[in-house]
Amino acid sequence: ILFARTNIIYRTLSLFYKNSNNKFQYPIYIHTFGDLIDDDLKKKINNEIDSTIKFITIYPKIPSHIDEKDLYYNRNYHDYVKKTFSKKRIGFLHMCYFLTNITNFGHEGCISNELENYENLMFFDDDIHYKTEIKFDLFESLTDYPLVTAFTSKLEKNETNLACVENLWEFYKNYIALNKIIPKDKLLSTAITSNDENVLFQLDYSSGCMELYNMIKFKNGNWYNFINEVNKYGGNYKFRWNNNFIINLYLRTYYDDPIKNLSLLENEIIDIKFPGSDQFIYFNYKDYYSSKGFKFIVDLKNIFSKMYNKL
Repeated sequence: ILFARTNIIYRTLSLFYKNSNNKFQYPIYIHTFGDLIDDDLKKKINNEIDSTIKFITIYPKIPSHIDEKDLYYNRNYHDYVKKTFSKKRIGFLHMCYFLTNITNFGHEGCISNELENYENLMFFDDDIHYKTEIKFDLFESLTDYPLVTAFTSKLEKNETNLACVENLWEFYKNYIALNKIIPKDKLLSTAITSNDENVLFQLDYSSGCMELYNMIKFKNGNWYNFINEVNKYGGNYKFRWNNNFIINLYLRTYYDDPIKNLSLLENEIIDIKFPGSDQFIYFNYKDYYSSKGFKFIVDLKNIFSKMYNKL
């Protein structure tokens, strides 16, 4: 779990344990960008919910090959950026990088290396509201699928979302050509032949906010090559490419029918927000960037809450 909102962490975890994890007892690793959770709250969580929950602090950093002038918040030719994506939202770009690089265990700004030996991993957003009991083991479906998701949705083609997939099709098309690949997904295969970038708005994307991964399907040369090219291109930081865009394109390229939809949202088993989840959050990097002569106080107010209505 990547947590940003400390005012809802206790409730999120309580509902998750009440409606699922008290039964299945999967280990929980909570990641934060910086020291967001104080010792008293950690003790309360460990004492009252689960003593085995681990708290991991990570300090993300803009990759050295990406110039500050190329970061997404400088793309003011997009109205979306000009109006809603200021420099204060650097935390959102760090989040995209963190959630995309699911096999870069222990790397700067990435998932802890304590999770490297697990065959399956699950991520859920910090304001996922477990409304009712989940009676089945969420991980069971990973036997047959590389990815299991809480729900799927299409990306609406509008000005905002066009600003969030800038250059994604060109990158993908060039990757396919360079590696001489025929995508397994018929929509993608046809789109490559006709150079139809509108396919990005025809795919059913996994939720991105509650995902389970069969790591065997990612710990291979195809994924490593793909994610290395994504990182070299700087898509998360330069163009705000979300994790589900990138991971879904990879899976639909190399696997037939790779995504299982559990329909938890449609069946009202979960909700993706509950009251209090719009808390103003500030992430103080302290002096982490002081060597460059400045200090970031990063506003993470909308790091997750606008992920779904303004992808």
